[in-house]
Amino acid sequence: MPKQWITDRSEMDAILNETQVGSFATVNPDGSPYVVTVNHVYHSGKIYFHCALKGKKLDNIKHSPRVCFESHIIDRIVLAKKADDVSVRYRSVVVNGRAKLVDNPIAKMDALIALSAKFTKDSNTDPPSDKCTSITGVVEIEIDEITGKKNVD
Repeated sequence: MPKQWITDRSEMDAILNETQVGSFATVNPDGSPYVVTVNHVYHSGKIYFHCALKGKKLDNIKHSPRVCFESHIIDRIVLAKKADDVSVRYRSVVVNGRAKLVDNPIAKMDALIALSAKFTKDSNTDPPSDKCTSITGVVEIEIDEITGKKNVD
């Protein structure tokens, strides 16, 4: 099956919920790109990830809040005798949006709890401590545009 665009927002949301890591892209002050892999959660219509309170990501967001985020799922690799017939079945999303460091303590805790719940599943993990929360940054990506693409059977 040829690659096809995903036009259903709920399908794109499902990909963001299923994926565990994504590539977060910012622009350095000199105009060059900067991309880093982050663990993320899709929560209340926005993407969140945690980080240090200082660093290149945050410096770049201060310089320009416009960002790009990509996440994908490799469903399977199709092997074949001829290299021309080898293929990858995948689903992916690309988000263009605006990022900011979350400074509201309630919103920050909410995002950290959602992030923790995504990765700990049903293991009954306690929420982050005040100490942990105070030394952890949380970045929020507000989605301006989202596109999806897939190559499935």
